[in-house]
Amino acid sequence: MNALTSAPTVEPFCISDTFVTGAGPLQLMGDNLRLTLHVLQRSTYDGGTENAVVSKIVGSRNDMLKIAAAILSACNARSTPSDKVVENFMEFLEGPTGRH
Repeated sequence: MNALTSAPTVEPFCISDTFVTGAGPLQLMGDNLRLTLHVLQRSTYDGGTENAVVSKIVGSRNDMLKIAAAILSACNARSTPSDKVVENFMEFLEGPTGRH
């Protein structure tokens, strides 16, 4: 069981972890959102830095907000009092337009 659903979580085959260092802007797709995750790496082309896409996640706006809230809650669990978690999440939701 997990915090976002009462259904059990199963892994019918091995899913490897994906390390990320950042995310691109959210893309609206009707009632869904796409979150593109990337990792910063050295370019093989010119030796500079670039963001290599490692994952694209698509979900309903409602589900993505629940996931974002769970991430913020977990990140703030030790460093922020619980009453500030909601405030931080609302600040995230009301962030710059380009971020959502």
